[in-house]
Amino acid sequence: MNTLPELTEQTVTSNDCCGWTWALPVDPLCAREARCLLAGKLGTLEVPRDVVADAELMISELATNAYRHARSHGPHELWIFASGQLRGTATGPDPCEVVCAVFDTLPEPRLRTDAAFCGDFGRGLSIVAELSHGRWGVQPARSHLRYGVPGKAVWFGCAVPPAVVERMGRQCEDRRHLKVT
Repeated sequence: MNTLPELTEQTVTSNDCCGWTWALPVDPLCAREARCLLAGKLGTLEVPRDVVADAELMISELATNAYRHARSHGPHELWIFASGQLRGTATGPDPCEVVCAVFDTLPEPRLRTDAAFCGDFGRGLSIVAELSHGRWGVQPARSHLRYGVPGKAVWFGCAVPPAVVERMGRQCEDRRHLKVT
């Protein structure tokens, strides 16, 4: 029997962040669900297609790792939020970033290294590091959906045009409630 958690989208806002959180299934569909949710949200924000494709691959790697290494520490969560402030002009370097993360309740903040990869396994974090241009990491965090349960978030950032962050802000202002999707 498949016991998928109810998938919900929650808008998260604070003084320096706006974004969304979803519960992910703790089964082999975790990566697929994360990719679909991420692509859908980034699509509504009009993120460039090449950035969406890279983000889908990276989130797939993080969700797969959560399923494989923290399966009993779920359900996992997918987070998408804006990072940084709108600075500069459209002609200058792009300071805007969308941050994507997978949260689990496994308290171990260290990640397995890719040094001992075997066949098709063990390269995921190297892919994330390369595609994110080094803008990734792991940090202690608390659940957005389960009353602050402690764990960790593995995250990566994607540079986006300033208009994307502006659209994120408008969507967050319009949707400050729990929405079942």
